[in-house]
Amino acid sequence: MKHISMIIQALLLVAVAVLFILYFGLKSQLVKNEGGVSDVPVLQTPATITGSGAGDLKTARIAYVNIDSLDINYQFIIDNSKEMRARQAGIEAQYNSMVAKFQNDYAELQQAAQAGMRSEAELTREKGRLEQMQYDIASKEKQMQGLGEEASKRQAEMLKGVSSFISKLNNGRYDYILAYTSNISSVLYARPGLDITKEVVDGLNQEYAIQKNKLGRKKQP
Repeated sequence: MKHISMIIQALLLVAVAVLFILYFGLKSQLVKNEGGVSDVPVLQTPATITGSGAGDLKTARIAYVNIDSLDINYQFIIDNSKEMRARQAGIEAQYNSMVAKFQNDYAELQQAAQAGMRSEAELTREKGRLEQMQYDIASKEKQMQGLGEEASKRQAEMLKGVSSFISKLNNGRYDYILAYTSNISSVLYARPGLDITKEVVDGLNQEYAIQKNKLGRKKQP
């Protein structure tokens, strides 16, 4: 039962966990044109840097996405975080209630046994009931662990979707799209004009709204 707090801490925060994955996944990702896309928004004029390298490294067009802003404004993260936190809170409340009742009933049974206030048959029945309570508590812990596994799947889903969308949005305009965050970042300075976060967030939210609307229609009887 002591490890329940570790389970809770490892559970979700979809946004935080996903954004770390996104950060390390996109930090130095070379984005190439995978074909023409007619409906992507027009990005800002690419910035260029020059160097002494050979080939494509002589001129690299760079932009970045502010992960902190994506965390706050991407509706997929907002919706999923809200849902998963609510489910986590419900399971945690049930778990705490079950543990408190078990501890109370166990203490009462011990006192009754020591005082000789219960028959052998009653003690046996109470012992069986407490064992069932322990089993139910363990099942609740597994349910919480399962919630964490579901969160991991959603993280993978988001990472795949964001990476795919950025590649489509880019459509060959940039060679590198970096991830920038104020907490952990290898980008020590970023000129505001290179920030394409708004385009990314607006486009992601537009796609998510369409998917959410389609899913809502499917659920209707």
